[in-house]
Amino acid sequence: MKKALSLALALLMVAAMFAGCSQTEEVAGAETFTGTGDGFGGQIVATVTVEDGKITALDVEGASESAGIGDVAITSLVEAIVAAGTVEGIDVVAGATWTSNGVIYAINNALDSANYPYPVVKEEADAEAIAAAEATFGLGIQSDGRLGPGSDDTGVPVYSFNQVYATVVFDAEGRIMSLRLDQLEVATPNYDGEGMPHFAGWPGFEYNYDENHDAVVDGTLGYDDDSFLAAINGWQSKRERGDDYKMNSGTWSSEADKFEEIFVGMTVEEVNEWFEKYCSDLNGRPLKEPGEKTKDEDRAKYEALTDDEKAMLVDLTAIATMSLNDGHGNILGAIKAAVEACKNVDITVG
Repeated sequence: MKKALSLALALLMVAAMFAGCSQTEEVAGAETFTGTGDGFGGQIVATVTVEDGKITALDVEGASESAGIGDVAITSLVEAIVAAGTVEGIDVVAGATWTSNGVIYAINNALDSANYPYPVVKEEADAEAIAAAEATFGLGIQSDGRLGPGSDDTGVPVYSFNQVYATVVFDAEGRIMSLRLDQLEVATPNYDGEGMPHFAGWPGFEYNYDENHDAVVDGTLGYDDDSFLAAINGWQSKRERGDDYKMNSGTWSSEADKFEEIFVGMTVEEVNEWFEKYCSDLNGRPLKEPGEKTKDEDRAKYEALTDDEKAMLVDLTAIATMSLNDGHGNILGAIKAAVEACKNVDITVG
């Protein structure tokens, strides 16, 4: 009876040592614990193996984190934490702060759930005492014009202009919380692109007109006072053109949606860093796996990336291949302009 009681007490003491952990499992002299945290897209689950007080193995699952950003951050953090043997002193991954904090919290929850409970306990605050989000809102507009694209069959040049619009909500640390992109591009009526809004000039002026978009001029187009205003009011943005505006990998809207998804969670500086690292210096398009026609500059830039970064670009360019800054529009410039046009948004909690 005394032996049984002693064994029971010993077992209780061992259990008490790890009472704060979410789950424990003996693994060949090491112990494995499981914890949960909140990432950018949803729950993050960390399975942590500890031996002699150090983290020796770590598996992190975050299926809802953004592709190309959150998943890359998880891989980077796992490598850094296992190498260090601890989460102490580990920095968050730039551009993926929420995911990084979620990973670190999940590990802390696994090892010390008493001080790092899940679900996270949030202190209630007086609704009159705080403006919770401290968010700012900005509408950025980047306007550009150019000679082109090309000229008609009589040699008369095409002229065009475009405006990119970026509607952005930033958090208190300057990270993008919400991003919506759109663009208006207008060309002279001798441009053969079907669906492109046209502008022939002020009433009383005429310009060559390719009516059936076959790259052959059919006559001229001009406006009177009424048709001039009707033409302008009939212009459609690229989002408004919807499925009619097709790109290599889908529509303009679907490609813009993908970039919006990628940039949420980043600061404008991080968006620019992302562009500098992952896009061509020649045309502003996301880098693709080199082929026979790939320029040497793009080939060298792509080959300098890690395998994970290349995999991210493969996934991205399956959906979005358009340039972020070329003659058709400066998307980066519009996002930057949104910061400069920021106004406070008061959001009261309670």
